[in-house]
Amino acid sequence: MTTLIPIGGNENHKKPVVLQEFVRRAGGEKAEIVIFPQPSVLRNTGRDYAAIFLELGAHSAHSLEFRSRSESFDDSLLRAVQSASGIFISGGTQMRLPSVIGGTPLETVILEAYRRGVIISGTSAGAAVMPKVMIAYGKGGATPREGMAQFAPGLGLTEKIVFDQHFRQRDRLGRLLYLIAAHPGLLGVGIDENTAAIVEDESSITVAGTGAV
Repeated sequence: MTTLIPIGGNENHKKPVVLQEFVRRAGGEKAEIVIFPQPSVLRNTGRDYAAIFLELGAHSAHSLEFRSRSESFDDSLLRAVQSASGIFISGGTQMRLPSVIGGTPLETVILEAYRRGVIISGTSAGAAVMPKVMIAYGKGGATPREGMAQFAPGLGLTEKIVFDQHFRQRDRLGRLLYLIAAHPGLLGVGIDENTAAIVEDESSITVAGTGAV
């Protein structure tokens, strides 16, 4: 079974229901989690998430601290992903991660890990970057308008679905409708803050958290 857990951003760290669900599905007390903090400009993002996952009972949690494309070829990163039971991608700016790992062996091992059943989650930008087609930039508003969103290649974990985040809070219905009009074969999924859409085998979605999907 394949499982994606995109989170709409701004998850509650005091009552971390959605993060707890990720840890549980990644193996609970046996979970081996790696974190990609590259979308964030904050240097402590990855280490902060590692601390949260350990508090939630994970066996181990490590942030992969690299920021350049040349660093992404390090064999230690490949080994870390290959041994993980859960992969988490931070929020920030979604273009940063594909620009660093796109077309590299690291991107390949992430896709291989997903296909063999490793749980992959991400919040905000970390959710947006999951599909083959992702929303790179865009404007808010309920009415779709020409050019209100820009698209770019994501990680390719799903070719059937596209995710938008902070959905109700930032009024993003229009840009998701615009994307679906441009790519009518895709399913558009808008995710509220502090909410996760748990996608299994690209065929079913359940919801965790306090908002809607």
